[in-house]
Amino acid sequence: MAVVVALLAVAVAGCGSQGVQIGDGGSWGDGGNGDAAGDSGWWWPPVEAGPNDGPIEACAAETTRAQQLPLGMYIMLDKSGSMDEGSPTKWVSIRGALANFLSQPTLTGVSVGLQYFPLGNLSSPSCNAADYANPAVPIAALTQPQQQAIATSLLAQNPNGNTPTSAAEQGAINYAKTWGTAHPDHVVIVVLATDGEPTSCDTDIGNIATIAQGGVNGTPKVLTFVIGVGNSLSNLNDIAAGGGTTQAFIVDTNGNVGQQFLDALNTIRGTALGCVYTLPSPDGGTPDFDKVNVQYTPGSGGAPQLFPRVNGQADCPASGDAWYYDNPAAPTKINLCPSTCDTVRADANGTVDVLLGCKTILE
Repeated sequence: MAVVVALLAVAVAGCGSQGVQIGDGGSWGDGGNGDAAGDSGWWWPPVEAGPNDGPIEACAAETTRAQQLPLGMYIMLDKSGSMDEGSPTKWVSIRGALANFLSQPTLTGVSVGLQYFPLGNLSSPSCNAADYANPAVPIAALTQPQQQAIATSLLAQNPNGNTPTSAAEQGAINYAKTWGTAHPDHVVIVVLATDGEPTSCDTDIGNIATIAQGGVNGTPKVLTFVIGVGNSLSNLNDIAAGGGTTQAFIVDTNGNVGQQFLDALNTIRGTALGCVYTLPSPDGGTPDFDKVNVQYTPGSGGAPQLFPRVNGQADCPASGDAWYYDNPAAPTKINLCPSTCDTVRADANGTVDVLLGCKTILE
């Protein structure tokens, strides 16, 4: 998926039914009366904003390539005693999968941190979220020293104890929100990896799902992705749903545990970044947030489509297309709604343009 941002200048280069030349290369047509002959530019005709809004004014534009948002990932990894089961053990397989994930050359722009659960005394693990919000390895870019720090930390762990999922999830959300506040240009997520149901602290799955939902609410938004390893995992989908990611990734211990875990991490990475874009600024500075539009051009060569904006994820249509700001009061990111994201991610040759300077189309 190529992502292109067209920054529409505030100055009007001509309005009415005539198409307006806004860049170099190709042609969008002339809006009914324009003539592209002899011109090297492409044209953007006026577009209706809605039944009562009249046409969006045609605006001159410059084009630049959008940068995909960087990702901050806080992995909360279960090291309870049951992780020492199997041959090779689940712990050994997952440790190897993490090493393989972190060594991939394609992880430019990805920062990773790590903590484990349980912490504290084996017979009485910590139920204090603050302990789990204090990372074993803080989130940082995956330089060679960071990769080595994570590898060293993993090798120092020995699976034991119970499964205090509630405290671990709350601590992970707290740390991720703090880190995300300090890094507002990043998407930040929690990856909760566990091999079973909670066995200590608050074991009510509904309460844990509510904790995960707390990450979705507010700013910055923190999604929780869940990876379940084994067969005692019946309630993990509830935690994932609360965390805004619908359902858990399940690793079958009768198969290749390490490969399945690696595949889940790579899918999570792509899902977290696939449909969130930086809100660009025009050359003059801050954009007018009510004059931003998102346009998708299918890779098949179909006509460009302008997606309407909704107030937030809760207003996304079950089917159909829309987008929303991360924070309507002070936007920094553009998010595609889930069904729209599915369409865009499935089109490897399509493009997404962010158009600045013309009245926003609303749902």
